[in-house]
Amino acid sequence: MTEYSGVNEAIRQLSICNACRYCEGYCYVWDAIEMKFIIEPGYVEHLANLCHDCRDCYYACPYNEPDHAFKLNIPKTLGNVRMETYENFIRPKILKKVLQKEGIITLLTIIIIFIASLLYISSRFGIYNFYKIPVTSVFPVYLFKGVSYFIYLYVAVLWIFEGVAYWNEINDGKHMNSMGIFKAIYDAINHKNFWGGGTGCKIPSENNKYERPVAHMMVFFGFIIALISVLFYPGIISGYAGYAYFIGSILLFAGSIGMIHIHMVDTKGLRSEKQSAIDYPFTVLLFFVGFTGILIPISVKTYIFNWNFLIHDVFILTLFILAPFSKFIHPLFRFLSLIKYRIDTGSS
Repeated sequence: MTEYSGVNEAIRQLSICNACRYCEGYCYVWDAIEMKFIIEPGYVEHLANLCHDCRDCYYACPYNEPDHAFKLNIPKTLGNVRMETYENFIRPKILKKVLQKEGIITLLTIIIIFIASLLYISSRFGIYNFYKIPVTSVFPVYLFKGVSYFIYLYVAVLWIFEGVAYWNEINDGKHMNSMGIFKAIYDAINHKNFWGGGTGCKIPSENNKYERPVAHMMVFFGFIIALISVLFYPGIISGYAGYAYFIGSILLFAGSIGMIHIHMVDTKGLRSEKQSAIDYPFTVLLFFVGFTGILIPISVKTYIFNWNFLIHDVFILTLFILAPFSKFIHPLFRFLSLIKYRIDTGSS
């Protein structure tokens, strides 16, 4: 088992929780803790990615920081471990530095892809003529779809390597099964663990209930709708696929605004600072993907259409190129932990 600096603190806090069990039944994390008399390092990684950071347990806890000597803050502590697991299981390992410097790396990647795109356009069509040329001539169907399929395959392959490494760490010798996977998909789609003990997500403050789950669902479903619609290029410019892409972009845009607002007003000191550091650049990038996606059908037959389409693709390429080394890795680890939970509880 791999041990990190944050794991020992997590074991200390979770051992106290395991004796108390005041939060039993709040979410899958507390059900999973109940299965263990002794919390081991490998199991902490699983719990960290099973946690959806709703903070319901923090506000219910009689031993939480800063007032009690036990100084418990499970969401923050598991957030630190979650960040450390991302770093440990990124493949190739040397690229964990991308995660550690996600903001500046994201910006540099955008600049590099944009400059490369300008060079391509300049050599083929000329910069000053770019806005006049049909976008399907600038980005032929074979080129657009070829690059799209390649980038999807690239992400899938790296996620497989990362996912296998993580699963081997947490699985306790158990094998996946189809029902466990289907149940985990159901859990992911309905966002069950964002609601804590049933009183709602306590982010960005104790009085909140719905803001974060709703914003996350908008991002989640908006991204999926857009991801499927883009496969019908050039249909995303007009037609039914275009309508779907427009709706997906609106959801992504609105959801990312909600998430950015949450980051800005979130109660300081209650959340993992390491986690927050990678959330910002990822969410801001999603915002620009959604915003430029909305402009695609709106700007058709205008001078800005080709430029907006180009910039939109630059943001999307950046998102996918960095996917295995950025906050975008979190759905993979969280999904695998949901599968393990379903198998462990026999609910598969």
